[in-house]
Amino acid sequence: MAQGNDGERALESAAAPAWAASDEMQYRIVSAEVEARVLREEVDGLRRALRTHPVIDMARGVIMATASCTPDQAWQVLVQVSQRTNIKLREIAQGIVDSIDGSPPSRPIRAALRTALAALHESGQ
Repeated sequence: MAQGNDGERALESAAAPAWAASDEMQYRIVSAEVEARVLREEVDGLRRALRTHPVIDMARGVIMATASCTPDQAWQVLVQVSQRTNIKLREIAQGIVDSIDGSPPSRPIRAALRTALAALHESGQ
């Protein structure tokens, strides 16, 4: 029996490097899959930003023209409206841009815009 145990130990000892290599390969594959997923999500986010950036810039321009404020102040107005209404900033911006053609933003957006613009003017900026 001792000889059988020695044979098993020898087999395990000989196979250990192969198992370690297999474990390392699995780790690398999983790591690569995770990294690929993270990169896909980043690319999706960048594509979304490229689509929405022009609309946000147009909305900032509308706010700057109507409220006589700086680009940074217009951005802060958009941020405040988004936070007050719990509506995504890009949707706020789209509503403002759509209002150029005569269709006003929703009532909550209009109310939050009035509040944010009043606060901007009260602060003297």
